[in-house]
Amino acid sequence: MAAIPPEFQQTVTALDALYNAPSNEAKKEASRWLEDFQAKQEAWQTAVMLLTAETVGLEAHVFGAQTMRRKIVDDFQDLDAASRKQLHTSLLNISFQHKDSAKVIRTQLCLALAALALRMLEWEQPVRHMISLYGSNKGDLPYLLEFLTVLPEDVNDSRCPSLTDEEYRSRADELLTRNANEILKMLVLYMENSGGDTKLQEAVFRCFLSWLRSGDIATSSLSKNPLLAFSFKALQMPELFDTAVDVVCELIYQTKDIEESMPVIEEIYPNLLPLRQEIVQSLEDDNEDSIRGYCKIFVEAGECYLSLVVRHTDHFRGIVEGIAECTSFHDLDVVPMTFRFWYQLADELRKNEEARLKYQDVYEKLVDVMIKHLHYPDDMDSWSAKQRDDFKDFRHVMGDVLKDCCLILGSRIPLGKAYMQITEAAQRSPPKWQEVEAPLMALRSMGAQVEPEENEVLPEIMKLLGQLPPHPKIKYAATLVIARYGSWTDKHPEFIQYQLSFISEGFENEDVVAASALAMKLLCKECSTHLLNYLNELHGFFMNVTKKLKGLDLWEVTEAVAHVIAAVPNAELAQVFRMFCAPIAQQLAVLASKTAATQEEDIPLIIDNITQLKIFFETVNPQVAPTEAHPCIPIVQELWPIMDSLADRIGAVDDASRPLAGCWRSIVISYRTHYAPLLPVTMTRLIKSFEQTGLGQYLWVSSRVVREFGEQNPGAAIQFVEGLSVSMWQILQKYANQFNEIPDVVEDYFNLVSDTMVACPREYIHSTLFPTVFDAMDASLTLKEQYSLTAVFRHCRIILDHLNDLQHPQDSPSQSPKLTAGEAAIVKAQFVAHDTFVAKLVQGLIYHFPPEVHGDAIGLIKALAMFCPQETVVWYSKAISMLEPALPNEMQKTVSDFSAFASDANWSKVRSAVHDFTTVYRRKNVLPRSRSSKK
Repeated sequence: MAAIPPEFQQTVTALDALYNAPSNEAKKEASRWLEDFQAKQEAWQTAVMLLTAETVGLEAHVFGAQTMRRKIVDDFQDLDAASRKQLHTSLLNISFQHKDSAKVIRTQLCLALAALALRMLEWEQPVRHMISLYGSNKGDLPYLLEFLTVLPEDVNDSRCPSLTDEEYRSRADELLTRNANEILKMLVLYMENSGGDTKLQEAVFRCFLSWLRSGDIATSSLSKNPLLAFSFKALQMPELFDTAVDVVCELIYQTKDIEESMPVIEEIYPNLLPLRQEIVQSLEDDNEDSIRGYCKIFVEAGECYLSLVVRHTDHFRGIVEGIAECTSFHDLDVVPMTFRFWYQLADELRKNEEARLKYQDVYEKLVDVMIKHLHYPDDMDSWSAKQRDDFKDFRHVMGDVLKDCCLILGSRIPLGKAYMQITEAAQRSPPKWQEVEAPLMALRSMGAQVEPEENEVLPEIMKLLGQLPPHPKIKYAATLVIARYGSWTDKHPEFIQYQLSFISEGFENEDVVAASALAMKLLCKECSTHLLNYLNELHGFFMNVTKKLKGLDLWEVTEAVAHVIAAVPNAELAQVFRMFCAPIAQQLAVLASKTAATQEEDIPLIIDNITQLKIFFETVNPQVAPTEAHPCIPIVQELWPIMDSLADRIGAVDDASRPLAGCWRSIVISYRTHYAPLLPVTMTRLIKSFEQTGLGQYLWVSSRVVREFGEQNPGAAIQFVEGLSVSMWQILQKYANQFNEIPDVVEDYFNLVSDTMVACPREYIHSTLFPTVFDAMDASLTLKEQYSLTAVFRHCRIILDHLNDLQHPQDSPSQSPKLTAGEAAIVKAQFVAHDTFVAKLVQGLIYHFPPEVHGDAIGLIKALAMFCPQETVVWYSKAISMLEPALPNEMQKTVSDFSAFASDANWSKVRSAVHDFTTVYRRKNVLPRSRSSKK
């Protein structure tokens, strides 16, 4: 008797721990061990032993079946011909042994058989072979049907490194397409002989569904096919309802090619119409499951047969009405299933006037239905915060359907419906706030589709807003209606005074402040020129209300007045701008002049005030010729000493210095060349602040300075970046081999030098800065954080792209090279000096780079190969040799392929060679190890 391998008992022990160990840690350790073991060669034999052993339990059999499938999918290409034949024999014997086992085992074995059928080309006609083994005995049919169900899914979803693309296509055709008609006839036979065996019928339907989804059953073969009638009949059977819904939906989807499938559609559609009665009955019975199923069917029909619904409105109207009935159901988990159809139908109807008119009555009812769904429930107080947020988000989605209604009906009818519902609800005694608020929400949603010239309903609605019950929810919604119709108000300025008063009142109610701030911002944005007549009034309002506001509400009110200031003519702008900025500047001056250490209570006020200035400078951005004096620059010059002092005080406080840096950045972007006189002090300030704090936001602002001014003044730009780099080298030395502790600073620095390379490439490469940055770039390849790595890769890629523009002009005809052969030699010398650069990229791809940057890293190797192919081949070969020799054949092949492709200048193949090798090496050697190391 052969000795039992130790791996077998270790696996049994690990499985026992996984399911029975008292501690979660022991279970996790067992799970890691089992997952790692599945990647080993010994797992083949252990899987067979587990599946044939009678003394082990269900869990061991399941694990054995799962392992067998995983090994076939991942490692089949590693088997020689004799091992493949032995595997084929063993798996067929094991399958026969377990054909009556628990479904979870049968499914995994069928998946393993399907994977083997695809990959083992020497297994002739696997489908017919399986039918011959299991098709004659009714008791074996569930196993056969399970295999036939998973086969199309596995074939269409598989990755097969052992097969070429041509082999894969040929094998898939042999397994599926050539067998489809035979399988269809067989399923009909099984269904006709199933009697009352609903389990067998469900298995037949699931198999039918799988082959339908594969696309291998020709649509024409469905005509007059009994399975079509069986599918609709099964909707009347509770045990089969869910499966039948999926089958009917797939039948409809497969006939979406109208011209080709019309004979089958003519059979499907008469079976759809009687389901309308089932929908009505389900609505009366409040049967959510039934409504959900019928809704899926009708929506699928509506989307697939949309052209018929539009072209033949009378005949196919039943589909639209069925969907409308489902949309009226109260359960808001069902209703969204219809939304895409309403969008698609509206989009088609607006192109077909005759059809649009015929469906107007449906859309009129839909407006009422959607407003009803917008109602908050009476028991909302019992909801969790998440439930409230989810419902708020969903209301905006429902609002999109109301926009679709406006496309079909125009704005007058939907606006009128909302107006009537508001009026009627407000007149009830006592009024329910939900009945007023919901149509107000509908008005907001429809705003994008309402013409600014609308003069019939909206004037009445605006007059009505001030007469509504004083409930905060109603006031909030009414205020947001004003916010949404700013463009309408711009065409009807007679309402501005009224709306300003209405919005201002909202600031007295803490429940309405947020809506009022937003409404003020949007009204001022849309009506800025009209509001110039209200500047004094706005100034007084601004001075009073900003004393009470904080955070977002304060910033939105600030943006509101900033839009009006931006509309002031340039000749008067400085005076008006200074009038609004002065109080903020004065407050900041007081805060900046404090000699004591930063008080925590000052920080929120500093953040608010600095953010206000940032908003002003972003928004007040007049067009001024470069030769003319800019009206905003004197204000910036007056504010600069205050901001400079403030930087000394709070520059090291991350939360406060970020908006300060953002304010500087906004000034640079808004005023560009006019800001040039302030560049020297700005550069000095940024160098000083970064030296004092090491915070990345100062580098972030510096990047913008270089981007705006570097090309015109490269010498100053290089000197500026060198000044910043002095502090950066100190930081990098402090965190040597620990860059993962400062990923944000690394990211910001490499974005800075990338912008420098773009703005003044020649000066940058010739600078003393370049070699040191290259050292930092090389050292940064130990990073694990996505965005910092992306910044490092971007910097290197910009350099290489410039050089490849020089060496491969045919690949980039849109621009002339910005570098010369001299600069190319300098860069190549750096890569030669850092000859392990490629090795670090390869090691990063295998061991520690996040998946999101793999494409960038591989692209970098490809770009380097384009720049210096001979050297890169050597570096890549060295990189592979530095790895553990776990896959000698693959390692030799990737070096050979890389060299050949680089020699042929086949750059896409170079990329593929690196990708394929690192993927396989990581999967086979690193992922199991990394999982087992997680304690």
